[in-house]
Amino acid sequence: MLKPIDYGTDPAELLNSANRQLYKPVTIDWSRPRKLEKSGKIVFEEEFTEPGYLYALVRNHGRSNWRDVIQYIGITNNLDSRFSNHPKVDEIRAIRGNVALSIGKIDFGTYRTAIGSGNRRAIEELEHILIWTLWEDLWNDKKQSTLPGMGKHPGRAWDITNEGYKFSGRMPRRILYPWIAVEPRRNRTVKRKP
Repeated sequence: MLKPIDYGTDPAELLNSANRQLYKPVTIDWSRPRKLEKSGKIVFEEEFTEPGYLYALVRNHGRSNWRDVIQYIGITNNLDSRFSNHPKVDEIRAIRGNVALSIGKIDFGTYRTAIGSGNRRAIEELEHILIWTLWEDLWNDKKQSTLPGMGKHPGRAWDITNEGYKFSGRMPRRILYPWIAVEPRRNRTVKRKP
């Protein structure tokens, strides 16, 4: 059985060589899911007009044993038109049950290089980490065969806090990436008394 490594302190206190936080803190505030109509058209509040969001498609089926099954994690710069022509979303909407959309509003805090129009790479990293974390029920095809941050551009260390909607407990409260886990051996360091 794998056991997570104890860093000896909270990861927020780990510093890199430039005396900055090693793990970049980021908060994702998930909205309450709203039904995704067959047309894909959704009217969003003004707060969602800025580019750069994560989203989760949630499916609820009356006969299912589980609630709030997260079926798809994605990113978009245009929430207004994203779901009108999306083959995977259309496939999910075609099966029985209600499909709803939750929007993840990202707060990068003081991480300045991820704020603004150049944040696409940072948002893609977060999406990739969520896909790997929630893989069990996801319909995502891409980003399943590569570890997050192992592509052309190296990834960063993230300390992700998920707030807002909890998806019936399916969305982890906190994700630390990268993390280290080991399979320990039997500890034989205790000396026997003669």
